[in-house]
Amino acid sequence: MENVLRFIKENEIPIVIIPEDRKYWLVRTQSGEFYDEFFHDGFIGIGWNEFSDIERLRTSEKEEITDLISITYKPEEGQKPPQPGRIYGQIYRFLFELKVNDIVMIPSNNSSHISFGIIQSEPYIEEVSETSMDMGLCPFTKRRKVKWIKTVQRDRLDPYLYRMMQAHQAISNANDYANYIDRTLHSYYLKGNKSHLVVDVKQENQIPAVDMISYVSTLLDIVPLIENPENPEETFSKEDVDLKLNVQSPGIMEFISDSPYVVTVLGIVIVGLVGGSFKIKRTNGQKDSSSEVELQSEGLFEKVFKFIKHKDEHKLKEIKQQHTIYKDKLQAELPKEITEKLDQ
Repeated sequence: MENVLRFIKENEIPIVIIPEDRKYWLVRTQSGEFYDEFFHDGFIGIGWNEFSDIERLRTSEKEEITDLISITYKPEEGQKPPQPGRIYGQIYRFLFELKVNDIVMIPSNNSSHISFGIIQSEPYIEEVSETSMDMGLCPFTKRRKVKWIKTVQRDRLDPYLYRMMQAHQAISNANDYANYIDRTLHSYYLKGNKSHLVVDVKQENQIPAVDMISYVSTLLDIVPLIENPENPEETFSKEDVDLKLNVQSPGIMEFISDSPYVVTVLGIVIVGLVGGSFKIKRTNGQKDSSSEVELQSEGLFEKVFKFIKHKDEHKLKEIKQQHTIYKDKLQAELPKEITEKLDQ
């Protein structure tokens, strides 16, 4: 893994590196009431303000706090009794289980939009005035700073995340949905020893199976041309890449490899071939002849393209032509992490 990270750094590859120990959380917004405030003011919060002594909550036994919760929130006649264990669990989770750099999601009113953010701070106590509460602002004193990075409309949300949205606790652990959240936030990333390339298919009409198969096949045709940076005599095979499809017009296709170099190089080459410019320079010798690609532009594509072996003119032109045809048919969008870097 150390060699892969060095390869990424030396070649300035814009792949996102996601920590393996990152955790994921769904944080409710009081049926969307505090969504705008959470989003625009960059924080998340939780209620039960009577229990905001962070140090006491850290050092006290659970039984002591749950007893106090039972007394503090004693129901009036006819009301449901409190659930002190659940309340304690939610407060404890917010204060001590959520960590800086974890991912949080918040739903808007009716969950029409879901915003994703990265926790930026340890928990803190915010003084909230009576005037602010009278104005309908969020009364929660226990808060954490959050940097919001993406908002997705519910109808464009990964279908696998719909089930997560059925959780109704103030804070829910969403680690089981990590893969779907990662590919929602990033199109080109490395997590552990797996590299991921996500192609966003925006075609809203029914997609013929032959177009989908042809597009995938065209991309995979590049894989056997990729040289292993750790062993130049070795190239990769199509079997080194797994594919996950969730194409429901629109949808995504996700290429994954346990050999991190494969998808890392594949992403750059795909974007470079389609959007870049290249020409073939032939070198003829007395004993043999060869052809190689001479790039017309310098930078990222040039650095990575050297790891493509057997730079056959006709094969590369065929891949580029076929990719362009089926990319247009599927309205496929390649990772912005790469396209923006190559445009610089």
